[in-house]
Amino acid sequence: MKFINIKGLNDVYPENIEGTNEWYYSKLPSYSTYDFYDAERVVNCGKNFEGMNCILIHYPDGEVHRPFELKENVYVDAPIYFNELLYFLIVDFNNKRIQIVSYNAKNRLKSNLADLPLSDVENCYNLMLKPSPITLIHEPNDGFLNIIWPEKKKIRIRANEIMMFRDNDNLFCSEWYENPEYHERVIVRDWNTGDIKKIIERQMNRMPNGDIWIT
Repeated sequence: MKFINIKGLNDVYPENIEGTNEWYYSKLPSYSTYDFYDAERVVNCGKNFEGMNCILIHYPDGEVHRPFELKENVYVDAPIYFNELLYFLIVDFNNKRIQIVSYNAKNRLKSNLADLPLSDVENCYNLMLKPSPITLIHEPNDGFLNIIWPEKKKIRIRANEIMMFRDNDNLFCSEWYENPEYHERVIVRDWNTGDIKKIIERQMNRMPNGDIWIT
């Protein structure tokens, strides 16, 4: 059995990033349970949020990448992986901005894809990135899927439905229901109209090579 000592880290729990078997992430500080919405509430109360950062750990060598620094009132969320790049969603509550940054781990280069005013969203509840292409969405649980970037639009969805990914003009959503036991299925909607094209009574998972497994 081989033991690898990940240097420079203490008390972190690496979590796998969907779509790759090569990269893991960990949020810092690890003891914090804050999400975007929690941080937003702290700042809106006139207090300072200590910040949330995200590090990357490469498999199998355990090499650590630190694309960002921990900053007060700045939240760096866990990345998503798409087309060999890692994409981070960042909310800077100091400057009231939302940023989308890509990270090329091969050369450690970052690129800014979007810099949006925080006022583009009513609040940060369920603010997240999805593939593909990279899309910023807001799911406030009000019966709509709000697309914030790269275009602005609203798509009516069911209360127990969440976006998984987009493929051209197809929007794939996961829906859970109880009948009487818990089940999940896939709702395929038209990206332009929001109409349901078909319902797949199975589950989908995005694999490291880009394939979608239907199980």
